Amino acid sequence: MSNILLIGGTDPSGAGLQTDWKVANTLEVSAHSVVTAVTAQNNSGVQSDGVLPYAQVKAQFDALKGLTFSAIKIGMLGNEQVVKAVANYLEKNANDTPVILDPVLSSSSGGKLLSYTGQRLMLSKLLPHVTLLTPNLDEISTLSKLPCNHSEEISRATQILFELGIKSALVKGGHTISNKQTESSIDTFISPSTTFYFVGKRWPDKNNVRGTGCVLATAIACYLALGYLLIDSIVLAKALVSQGINDAIVDYSNNAANNKSNIYHFHFTNNSSGKNFDLCHLPRLCLTPDEHYPKFSPCDTLTLGIYPVIDSVEWLKKLVPLGIKTIQLRIKDKQDNEVETDIIEAIAFCRAHNVRLFINDYWKLAIKHRAYGIHLGQEDIATADLTAVANAGCRLGLSTHSYAEVARTLTIKPSYIALGPIFETTSKDMPWIPQGVDAVAHWVKLLGENYPLVAIGGINFERATALKETGVGSVAMISAITEAPDYKKATQDLITLWDSEN
Repeated sequence: MSNILLIGGTDPSGAGLQTDWKVANTLEVSAHSVVTAVTAQNNSGVQSDGVLPYAQVKAQFDALKGLTFSAIKIGMLGNEQVVKAVANYLEKNANDTPVILDPVLSSSSGGKLLSYTGQRLMLSKLLPHVTLLTPNLDEISTLSKLPCNHSEEISRATQILFELGIKSALVKGGHTISNKQTESSIDTFISPSTTFYFVGKRWPDKNNVRGTGCVLATAIACYLALGYLLIDSIVLAKALVSQGINDAIVDYSNNAANNKSNIYHFHFTNNSSGKNFDLCHLPRLCLTPDEHYPKFSPCDTLTLGIYPVIDSVEWLKKLVPLGIKTIQLRIKDKQDNEVETDIIEAIAFCRAHNVRLFINDYWKLAIKHRAYGIHLGQEDIATADLTAVANAGCRLGLSTHSYAEVARTLTIKPSYIALGPIFETTSKDMPWIPQGVDAVAHWVKLLGENYPLVAIGGINFERATALKETGVGSVAMISAITEAPDYKKATQDLITLWDSEN
């Protein structure tokens, strides 16, 4: 199992380390912990911060000698002495270990949980070790001493923290009164090179859920420990938090006596992978808080079938007469004027044979000559005019390789979504870990009723057989057809397989 280190205070009312341990258990990550405080708090406020002395915190760190961790999550610190103990440990042991810092300055029920001197020391001693800071709007405003009421102010405040050493920040926007009145909750991710927004569904009847900040930061640390990239870890953690809020259980204790609204406890399902969520829990990844696109023309079916990806009109003319109904022309590294003749010929041939032809990359030519559709990779989204694609009536297919890319695709809402690499592939050099058959089954459950799905990457006849059982509507392939000893037989066998009843 992957090891993580949890640093923070206990909370008898359902947050803090108690919640952190539940997250690690849910995600099947082994958790060690260093307790910084034993608080007494509930939904009425903080009765005692219970911060432990420096010597006791240091002794816990000393007991960890020889252990290494895949990620470190830091929560409540309490005062400058605890900050000093944590900073000393990180200085000697963090190295390249990702560190997630949830800067707990006060309790959600009221009460300070980090002294002013502790805040100053945290800024100077801890931030240089931090991979991701996860403040809410009040916390980043306090730390930067700047207002944070809109995206430009958040960006300026975060820049100050970058100068103090953090590598990235996820600024949580769900705590403000104005955000609580909206249908969506918007978090801002900022690094020195990029800014984007996670837009998630808000559950208006569950505003008072304790421990959501703890869950988010700890889940990100757990997913990092499990080998996910930071951006994918955030997407998965956001989905876990959304699911837990939606399923939260009300705690009626002390509400009547203290005239408080209902407080809810975060609820964890029995799903050990942490990925058994519905589509409504997956956030959208946007470049602006209100990003949207016109509606793209839908494909005429959810089942695109056997989907060859070929690099020449010659191959297209070989395969279409065999019964192929969907095909992609992918010609690489040429200028538009070098490929226009081929694209015109391919579109005319496929139109005559009633075949869906997707043109890879050359979206201007596809629009100009009225292709059935266009296929783009994630790297092409920023440069293509998607509004022009939609207005032309072209179908749009998008490649995805990770949870974050699917989250981005949900903002655009294309005509179909390609999922890959499913297996190891030699057609292109890709940094992503192959997803496997189980991941395709998961995506079919999440997206299959809304989008045609295409599995791609390292697929041959045997693997296509396994993928068919997931319910995915299409499999794309290159070498399994173009490098087969008998491409006609290989193609016909695949078509027969896909057209057969399960």
